[in-house]
Amino acid sequence: MALKVLHCIYDDPANPWVAGGGAVRVFELYRHLAGEVDATVATGRFPGAKDETIDGVRYVRLGVEKPYPLSRLTYAAAANRLLRTADYDAAVFDFSTYTPLFVPTDRPVGITVHHVTGPTADERWGRALGAGIRRMERAMIGRASRLSATSAATFELLQDLKGPGVEIDMVYAGVPDELFALPHREQDYLLYFGRLDVIQKGLDTLLAAFAIVAAERPGLELRMAGRGKDADRVREMARGLGVEGSVRLLGAVSEDERQALFTGALVQLMPSRFEGFGMVAAEAMAAGVPLVAAAAGSLPEVVGDGGVLVPAGDAPALAAAVSRLIADAAERARLSRAARASAERFRWNAVAADHLGFLSRIAAGARAPRPHASR
Repeated sequence: MALKVLHCIYDDPANPWVAGGGAVRVFELYRHLAGEVDATVATGRFPGAKDETIDGVRYVRLGVEKPYPLSRLTYAAAANRLLRTADYDAAVFDFSTYTPLFVPTDRPVGITVHHVTGPTADERWGRALGAGIRRMERAMIGRASRLSATSAATFELLQDLKGPGVEIDMVYAGVPDELFALPHREQDYLLYFGRLDVIQKGLDTLLAAFAIVAAERPGLELRMAGRGKDADRVREMARGLGVEGSVRLLGAVSEDERQALFTGALVQLMPSRFEGFGMVAAEAMAAGVPLVAAAAGSLPEVVGDGGVLVPAGDAPALAAAVSRLIADAAERARLSRAARASAERFRWNAVAADHLGFLSRIAAGARAPRPHASR
């Protein structure tokens, strides 16, 4: 009999406010586990959202559809009720400090943590609010019967947060097999693929670095694919830097368009200030796109030998690394090969098998195996 699973995550692949890698990860996990688990994914409601089944993954939408802050708060209230009352063998909450979910301690519920916000809370919200965020985060995470982390960096932070003896599984995010087969035919553009969130994703650093590079290389283009709350702010920043004519904001793109962007990109840029896993980094690597990424959060672990790391928030260092790669076709080719080899760790079938183990241990109350550094 299939394991009956409830997975609560506010984010959704079609959500216009938060359609990030975590939402894609949940969809792919349960799509790959079809037949082995009977999963219901409870996401937030947004304009146009409805209960539906997509490629065998059943979605229910909770809360009101707008405005965004009320959608998020009413989702949390509805998800809290669902976790207390629904019939399931195992439930998972994809952790977010923006979603005040306090999972029941007397039911088989685990929490998946992509990144711990406490270490950067003061920088984002100030000292007073940051201290409150850290307390709430500790209280929310502390209620889980067991945890999973999507990177070794997050695993270590959770150990510090929870103390010795905590049960933590290691379950990465994954990448589609078809990306490994994409040709890499370079065109004259740099690529940013991800959510338009200036602070977390370091888009201020990205645009400042691109302005430096573009001054040296007229005609170079920066293509930015993705949605998010800061789209207008990104446009204003590009205009202020004088590069608005060379920055193309593409919004949400189809799967075919995404593959075409990976195929032609000279370099994928990942200047995040913090990152729980960095799914786009893994996807770009599978497609053979060299990366220049910030040495922040899990990105050094994910990128490995498939890219170049620079200090987070350092626009001149980012620009210098990009300029060196643009001038060195042999090094880009070497990094392309290394990136694909490194990304083999993240094929979805293997990641889904790890997630099934996490679900089974939630249901059974068994102990987790120790995490491994690589496959």
